[in-house]
Amino acid sequence: MYRPGRTLATALVAAAVTVTGLLGFGRPAAATPRADSVVIVGVPGLRWDDVDARRTPALADLARRGSVAALSVRSAPPVTCPAEGWLTLGAGTYGAVQDPGAAGGCADRTVPPVTQRGAGAVLPTFPLLRRLNDGLRFGAEPGSLGAGTGCVSAVGPGAALAGADLTGSVTAYTADLPADPGDVLARCPLAVVDLGTLPDGAARRRAVERADEALGRVVAARPAGSLLLVAGLAESSATGPRLHVLIADGPGFGGGWAGSPSTRHPPYAQLSDLGPTALAVLGHRVPESAAGRPLSGPGDGRPGSWPETHTALVDADRSAVAQRAVVAPFWLLLGVASLCCYAAAALLVRRRSRAGEPGNDRVRRRVALGCVALATVPGATFAANLAPWWRAPGGTPGLVAALVAAVVVAAALLTVAVVVAYRRGGPNAALGALGGGALLILLVDLLTGGRFQMDSMLGYNPLVAGRFYGIGNIAFAVLGAAALFVAAALATGRRRWSALALTGVVAVVVTLVDGAPALGADFGGVLTLVPAFAVLALSVARAPITPLRVAVAGLAGVVVVGALGVLDFLRPADDRSHFGRFVGEVVDGQGIGVVRRKLLTNVDLLLAGPHTVAALVASVVLAVVVLRPPRSLAAAYAAIPALRPALVAVLVLGAVGAVTNDSSVAIPAVAGAVALPAVLAACLLAGRAGNTNPSGDTPAPGAPERVQVLP
Repeated sequence: MYRPGRTLATALVAAAVTVTGLLGFGRPAAATPRADSVVIVGVPGLRWDDVDARRTPALADLARRGSVAALSVRSAPPVTCPAEGWLTLGAGTYGAVQDPGAAGGCADRTVPPVTQRGAGAVLPTFPLLRRLNDGLRFGAEPGSLGAGTGCVSAVGPGAALAGADLTGSVTAYTADLPADPGDVLARCPLAVVDLGTLPDGAARRRAVERADEALGRVVAARPAGSLLLVAGLAESSATGPRLHVLIADGPGFGGGWAGSPSTRHPPYAQLSDLGPTALAVLGHRVPESAAGRPLSGPGDGRPGSWPETHTALVDADRSAVAQRAVVAPFWLLLGVASLCCYAAAALLVRRRSRAGEPGNDRVRRRVALGCVALATVPGATFAANLAPWWRAPGGTPGLVAALVAAVVVAAALLTVAVVVAYRRGGPNAALGALGGGALLILLVDLLTGGRFQMDSMLGYNPLVAGRFYGIGNIAFAVLGAAALFVAAALATGRRRWSALALTGVVAVVVTLVDGAPALGADFGGVLTLVPAFAVLALSVARAPITPLRVAVAGLAGVVVVGALGVLDFLRPADDRSHFGRFVGEVVDGQGIGVVRRKLLTNVDLLLAGPHTVAALVASVVLAVVVLRPPRSLAAAYAAIPALRPALVAVLVLGAVGAVTNDSSVAIPAVAGAVALPAVLAACLLAGRAGNTNPSGDTPAPGAPERVQVLP
């Protein structure tokens, strides 16, 4: 006889054993090659769609034989102008030339004046830049690259800004690239060349060709055995971010992807990786303040031909831009649909609570089915990336239509799974299937490299550059809520030790995958999951939930995080994730500053606008409703025994996650986007008036009723 609980439990135990065996801290990062000289050529605005074998032969030839990547040029402001690009190159982390909160267009954010001084130069306002960045939360230290190498030859004002030392001085400076730049490139181990910013519009094509001609002179004159880095390290204007060109050609960088330990997601690399790469290749220490890590190459997975590689790099930019274009209209459409469904559900629930009015069963069941479908949408947004919706024609309307179609198909399949689970296993199985779909999608994503999250509606975007690997904070909220639904459905109604064992299996699998540096790499997620699962375990075991037990669970989360961090810290510095780097910062006495920056980020996000305040109010209201249920929700609790333990655990997840993750109220808001539609569906279908069980028998007075899901 089919027993869904036993089958799923067996599968989870097998998964726990498998995942525990697969978990590790990843392969060691490839060793950074060594060279006697490094040449960095910056062309702000240069994108992969500018590269053409006929019009830009120097770029195309380097790209064929070197390691390549799609470069995210994020700096302190949301859009990086050329001055911030050069400053970030020199700092190794996000920098700014003026207060990011007051940043205007690129015409207002220019490279500071450079004063020639003998063979070198000085930037008189450089101390002001250091003071400005010292007050920002990114911790940038302008001048790190120049100070680390000791001798930099700079060509052009942007190169001087990147190559200046901590005092703003540049060892050797030339305002313009000579016809034969050999002597200029050989003056110091590190040479930085500014080939000018590419304009937008009709003049762009000719500017790209001139930059390629100048690059050809650099390639011909570069020192023998040198590493050449070519980067489109900023935007042409402040209209919007794009992904840009990165080529690494030289010792250790052959025809593959340029591997970036800071992204761990080919073909992406970050602007902040370039400075640490130059330092490491020249044999110098990379400062701890650097957010980027040294590049390596060639990485696996690059297509076999240059046209295929070029197409993949252009497509990466197209996908990232498309995601930013559709995210607002998509959530607006979903918000309208949700409000309509919620309003209909609330009206039906209210009508059924008055004087036993039966209402219309078919309408009620269809609205409930719509609520179930809404609860599957967060998970469906990740699965939608299996379809290349970002390639749809027709501009933003065409992209929105393609995305909505992909999400609707994925949500429909997940909804069918919930209905089938109900028919075969009852309401608790349906609740487990509701969480199981999203949980399976995200676990597969984490085990296969994060394809679903990149450029998804609830994932991460390389233009934002908040995260490139592991699980993002918003996706974590979906993962956590889904995992708690699954665990509650499996464990509720069983004997105490069986319930605890099943909850523990789900908790171990999800927490290890979420927290392992090689997989989820989610510091705050582990701190959040452990107390949430502990509260769930107490609920399903019918044990009192006391403040002491919750505190012990929170302490257990800290211990787990600490253990993962110490193990990660014991690896070589270039192999560590942010777990190990945080432990290193604690050892160096900088841990309090990191925690402070995260708390300030949470406060900033909480006060970002009316929408965040509204999300906070909605989360508090939902918590009150869950803990002090109205009559309709109390009936749902009786009909679906797993519902209340799951919702209480989700509340803990949201409350703790809002503090321990740097996404503030977004964590409880997104977890609520999974839980609230499920609650409304349960309230619609679990009341007494007009409801019958699937067999058609009328339940005895006082007996809990099964939930009718299908029309």
